[in-house]
Amino acid sequence: MGTQIAALRPIPWKTGHQSVVDPLLVASGLFSPGTGVGAVAWLATFDGRVPGRTIPWWAFLFNRAAYATTHVLPSIAVASIGAGQWWSTPVRTIAYVVSAVALNYLITALAIALVSRSSFWTTLLDNVGLAAMIPTIALNFAGGILYLLLYAQPYPVGYVIAPGLFGFVLAVRSTIADVQRQTILKDQTLDLAAQALDARDRYTESHSIRVSELAGKLGDHLELGDRECELIRTAGALHDLGKIGVRDDILNKAGPLSEEEWEIMRKHPDIGADMIAQHSALAEVAPIVRHHHERWDGSGYPAGLKGDVIPFGARILSVADSFDTITGARLYRPSLMTPIEAVEDISRRASYWYDPNVVDALREIHGLRPLEVPDRPEVPRRITTLRVIRANPGFSSLITAIAISSLGDPLTQVATLVSIYAATADPRFVALAFITQALSTVLMSTVFGGVADRFSRRGLVVALELTRAIILVATPFAVGGGVTAHVGRGTQWWLLVPILFCLAAINAIVQPARQAAVPNLVPPGQVGKANAIVAATTMLSGAVGFGLAGGLLAIFQSPYMLFIADAATFALAAAIVAGIPSLGGGLTKTPVAGALLRSWSIVAARPHLVIAAFASFLLAISFPALLALAYTMSSRDGGQTYSILELVLSFGVFVGSVAVSRYVVIGSMRTVGAGLMLTGAFS
Repeated sequence: MGTQIAALRPIPWKTGHQSVVDPLLVASGLFSPGTGVGAVAWLATFDGRVPGRTIPWWAFLFNRAAYATTHVLPSIAVASIGAGQWWSTPVRTIAYVVSAVALNYLITALAIALVSRSSFWTTLLDNVGLAAMIPTIALNFAGGILYLLLYAQPYPVGYVIAPGLFGFVLAVRSTIADVQRQTILKDQTLDLAAQALDARDRYTESHSIRVSELAGKLGDHLELGDRECELIRTAGALHDLGKIGVRDDILNKAGPLSEEEWEIMRKHPDIGADMIAQHSALAEVAPIVRHHHERWDGSGYPAGLKGDVIPFGARILSVADSFDTITGARLYRPSLMTPIEAVEDISRRASYWYDPNVVDALREIHGLRPLEVPDRPEVPRRITTLRVIRANPGFSSLITAIAISSLGDPLTQVATLVSIYAATADPRFVALAFITQALSTVLMSTVFGGVADRFSRRGLVVALELTRAIILVATPFAVGGGVTAHVGRGTQWWLLVPILFCLAAINAIVQPARQAAVPNLVPPGQVGKANAIVAATTMLSGAVGFGLAGGLLAIFQSPYMLFIADAATFALAAAIVAGIPSLGGGLTKTPVAGALLRSWSIVAARPHLVIAAFASFLLAISFPALLALAYTMSSRDGGQTYSILELVLSFGVFVGSVAVSRYVVIGSMRTVGAGLMLTGAFS
């Protein structure tokens, strides 16, 4: 019943509807894998559209089959995971949700590709986005919570709380739907305003609407972001708003305008932009409207801007406005040119009146080849992760090496924690080891970070990664007598302390070296995005690494195997880095000694150094505390339990970093302080 209610209340989008039934289907799949969830998915997802009338029969049947497939297969696949274990429900839920979302994207992309006769992979990449994927996954996890409430809670507590959670899901849906309704209302209001403006000028019927649509297409073709394209569409709808301030006799004059009348007409971009700028929601639209009559060579109006000083949105709007002006019919004359003739006419003025990149976009929309233009300006395209990786093979190899290396780091952490705790049964010794590692990281990063630029980075990284691999291979034999040796009292566990110190010192050189190599592998405009990819890859690989550590512990029952697995990741990362032609470096002779004192001498850097030191110390304490908690929860499988807890924490760090990165205050010390206070409170 809940699923059917949710199906009847979809979220309206401009291009269709999105259902909120997935949390209910996830709960059904965990309750009744296979047939049960299949029946619910097929029978209880009617959204009110009558097949054969408001939706084609094939689409109706496809939607039912897609719902069933995306939940039946994952529910069966995860049904037997961790049977009888305390951690089975969260792990099953994670596996279920990720599998269901992935299947849904694949099936939907396949259907769209078949209907539109386009490439499957292109369609998939166009429709998969982090901004949409994270909320979808987060919403689906509500199904796991529903299952826990109904299955694990004593009756009738779960049956009282579960409807409240379902109500919360519907409330979220209602809020999103309200936002969408406001967006649709805004779009319709803009269309109405554009029609009103065009109605006043009897020569330009529907001109603003057509300009808005073409400007949006040009923005999409130039691969601008969704937000930028929306701003340009809005500017297109309102670009002639300033004509309200032009007299009717000038606006509707059949013949050519006099010089005095032209002076009045040239004021309309400023008039419109000033009106728009008074509304905060449209403030970014004002410059586009103000400068849409500027020309590339500086001969336009109102400000005579030249070249790339003209806002890019205004350059797009200029081409769209000109194209519609010479192709649109008027009441007193037919259209001046056909679309192809208009494109060629505008092309002749590229680099004089118009930005050649925008002209090329117009040509490509009409199936014509790009112009051959020397000194072409750079297009401020949206820099996507996929574009950065595809366009820069060297960076692609580096990010692969970083992902593999980061995958192995948690293996050593878990192996060390479990080995010391199993040998001493005292979390204080575990804390000692990781405090040593933290101090090594802080001190060595400050002192030896500059080493990365004194040598060839590629050779340095390869040598140090292989050194780490050799140390890790030797660790089981030095500490416990072999890879399969029993972990317990009598082992030389204290050797792990200097080993951790050495590994941290090496990492203090390798990590800055890899980060410093990024500008050598990508164009200047992509460095920021590339650094963000490095950070996200490190976090995600670390999260997967903790899951891998738990799995290896469950299989081999010995933490020493984790050292060998980590050594393999470092060796593989070294091999990949060795294949990159160059990572730069070797160009500086800056003395390394005294780096800590030099850093401390910078007053603005002192708070960062102090907080970094305290945070490293507190994080070092948190590892053994979490391990002790894991062994308290499950004395037999403490290592696996710890890995799962770290996996959850790592996922939380990733989600938090994505959320915080959307706010400007991410770089402020207030954010750091608030984060530490919240961490302390929750701990």
